[in-house]
Amino acid sequence: MRIDHRESFEEFGEQFTVDNHYEGYLGSNELLKEIVYPFNLQKIKNKTIMEVGVGSGRISKNLLNYKPKKLYGIEPSKAIEVAKKDIKSSRIEFLNIKGQDINFKNKIDYVFSLGVIHHIPEYKDVLKKIQKSLCKKGKFIIWVYGREGNEVYLFFFNNLRRITILLPDFILRLFSKFLAILTYPYGFACKFIPLPLRGYFVGMFNKLTFKNRCYVIFDQLNPSYSKYFTKMDLERELINAGFKVELLNHRLGYSYTAICSK
Repeated sequence: MRIDHRESFEEFGEQFTVDNHYEGYLGSNELLKEIVYPFNLQKIKNKTIMEVGVGSGRISKNLLNYKPKKLYGIEPSKAIEVAKKDIKSSRIEFLNIKGQDINFKNKIDYVFSLGVIHHIPEYKDVLKKIQKSLCKKGKFIIWVYGREGNEVYLFFFNNLRRITILLPDFILRLFSKFLAILTYPYGFACKFIPLPLRGYFVGMFNKLTFKNRCYVIFDQLNPSYSKYFTKMDLERELINAGFKVELLNHRLGYSYTAICSK
């Protein structure tokens, strides 16, 4: 199903106005450090940085702990209002624009886009805009879903999503709670048996509260557009956008973190 970028970000805007509190591990600095590993977040101190896809602000809030000189928060949806209310800092400037409308040139030292690019149909245009925004020695840190390691999951969930994207949010939230209950015995079994997504459950999902498990499941079943990149695809797209890929890490066997330079 083809869907334009406006519909895609509006879905998340609706979601983030409801799911806007991330207690525990999901909203933690610990998780941020794990996602961007091996990038050292201490490097952003006194630098100009940008986050593409702020949502309700959980990542930007943690990035500010590392004292950047300036943080530009890019978010096209109404979720930006949630982030504005939650983050009170003179060092952040929110821009209510799409990623493909970024218009910085050689200005940003570090750009972060974590869990966002794979939900943007026009991601190629966004990557090019990010590349142009970076300073000469700037870095881009991106985290996206990976196809390798997710084959069994994708077989079931891609077909399930054909139905769930049509459901009213309140029904999907109830269904997400039901699935969240099932994740407890599955996650426990993953500790002892090499089941699909074992690395993800043991390394991340088992650490989540029930509320945040429901949020993550809803987040998987609600978007009309989700792209799962192979390692080869991701590297090719980054190179085509003008980046030099310095490191590409297959995180917990289900996603990719890439550190790129201009």
